[in-house]
Formats: sequence, structure tokens, C-alpha cells
Amino acid sequence: MAVAIALVEPQYHINVGHVSRLMKNFGLHGLYLVNPRYNRTEAVKYSTHGKDVLAAAKVVTLKQLRRKFDVLVGTTAIGATSKLNILRETVRPEQIAKIIQDTRGTKRFCIILGRESSGLKNKELAMCNLVVTIDTKTRYKTMNIAHALAVLLYEISKLKPGAPVKKTKKKIEIASQQDIGLLLQYVDKVADAGNYDLHKKPLLTASVKKLLAKSTPTTKDVMLLVSLFRRSLLAIERRKKR
Repeated sequence: MAVAIALVEPQYHINVGHVSRLMKNFGLHGLYLVNPRYNRTEAVKYSTHGKDVLAAAKVVTLKQLRRKFDVLVGTTAIGATSKLNILRETVRPEQIAKIIQDTRGTKRFCIILGRESSGLKNKELAMCNLVVTIDTKTRYKTMNIAHALAVLLYEISKLKPGAPVKKTKKKIEIASQQDIGLLLQYVDKVADAGNYDLHKKPLLTASVKKLLAKSTPTTKDVMLLVSLFRRSLLAIERRKKR
């Protein structure tokens, strides 16, 4: 299972211990901690056979996670109440599982769990490619982070790994974060050139990021789009000079 787990400002040692144990249950080893605030000694007591997972945990920033992984999956109990709220547009656990399966190991995923008290902030969700929520079918939807992770990992584990990418003589390069970043820059430039509504630009960027996260674009795919946008910009500039 090519998935890592990140905890943002974890405060309670029992939760960190249980997350480590869960990761061991599902064969995961990459645990990342953003500004941790828990008692490490106490957390070990609750990690049981996941002590090695906890011992190897790395303290990082969200920006470092953004650079390291292809897809960041944020978590929230508060979904969008409007179709225009792209930031909190969520997918279900089984959908995340299917997306991971369909990429056939060509993308590195990291599931990010927020604070026990308040979850992930909007600016943190904005850094994620996808956001998942667990619909408890009740008015009280906020789950303990370890319990929520158990549901997500179980859904992911139910699907058989996708067929491995067949080796061919011609090497297929999956688009890197740098490639995606360049494409997003051109999306932004074209939006500016086309006088796109300023307040809608963040929504446009978020939508493109989600679209790319749900697929497996190659470097060639992305560069073709970059070329299209670059030519569009040149055409717009020439027309303005007339």
C-alpha cells in the first residue's frame, strides 16, 4: 500500500500511539508529524507492535509534504454546503481507495489528519489535492483521528492492487510535482489574460488540482497542455496589440 500518514499538531499521545499501531496493522511505515505536541514517551505505551513506526516518524512541515508526495489527501468532518465551495468538496473513503488503486503505484499518496480539536484549517485543505470525509449518517460527524484512519485504511485494503504498469521499450514518465506546478502557473496566467473573475481563481486552481489528482497524467500530457496555454497567451497578446 503506497500510502503515508501525516498528523497535524497531534496533541494526545494515545491517538499518536493508536495511529502507529494501525499503520502496523495495515503494513504502513511512513508516519509524518507536523508541529507535534504530544508526549512521545507516553505515546509509545499505546503503539504496541507499532513502536518501530512511531520511532521512525519524521517531523516535517506541510510544505515539505507538498514537495515529497504527488497527492495529499486532506480529511474533514465538515463538507461543502455549496457547490461553489470547491475547497471542501469531498470524496468518500471508497472513492479514495479506487483512485489509489487506479494509479497502480505510480503516485505517492499521503493522508493528512488534522488536529483532534479543530481538524485542518482552510489554508491547509487548500494545499491538498483531494479531501475525504466519512459520512456517519448522523448529526455528529466528527470522529477520533485514529478511528477515522482505521475506516480509511480498511477501505483502501479491501481493493486489490491495480495491475502493475507494463514495462515497455519506451519509458513513460509520470508528471512530476514540478510539471504540475508549471501547468498551474499557466492556468493562472490564462485566467488573468482572459479577465477571469479574481475571486474565482482559487476555485479554478483547486478544481484543476483535484482533476489531476484523480488521474495519472504523464509529463507529455502536461507539457502538451502547457504548450496549448502558452500559445493561447501569445495569441491573446497579439490580438491586444492590434
